Amino acid sequence: MEKIALLTSTSPLRKTTTRHGVTKQRFNIEACLELTTAYDVVIIGSLAADEVFQYIEDHLPSEIRPKFRLYPRTYFHRFRTADITRQNDDPRNPGWEQILSENGIDFEVLRSRIGIDQRHRQEKFDWQSMTHFITDSRVTLVTGGEGTLLHDRPTAASR
Repeated sequence: MEKIALLTSTSPLRKTTTRHGVTKQRFNIEACLELTTAYDVVIIGSLAADEVFQYIEDHLPSEIRPKFRLYPRTYFHRFRTADITRQNDDPRNPGWEQILSENGIDFEVLRSRIGIDQRHRQEKFDWQSMTHFITDSRVTLVTGGEGTLLHDRPTAASR
């Protein structure tokens, strides 16, 4: 069975180094190599600048590049609405719904849960809590920072 890693941030792929008193964030190729040994497909999507994704793409070794699917800021901005009254126009919600669909990942757009008042509530898909909406057992959500990779299975997949 294919294993899929989802990253909603590029933070786990960065590391901070200091040289001659200057601190910079650098691309952590070791984290990418670790991901490709554990997963068949690595999907990364965030509002990081397109240049960050271009840098990642340019510096990935050619033998592991096919495993990566990158979705930069411009991808998500396609989902912005022109409505002037937009209250909560986060393009990541429809963007991540599209990414999951494109990659054949099972997820729920609406989920039902019981609230504190013991009534059923409907919740719309939220990219920040994808763990409650992804029902695909092949998927692992990867978070972390500074080269630390934390692997979490979606809670909805174990229902």
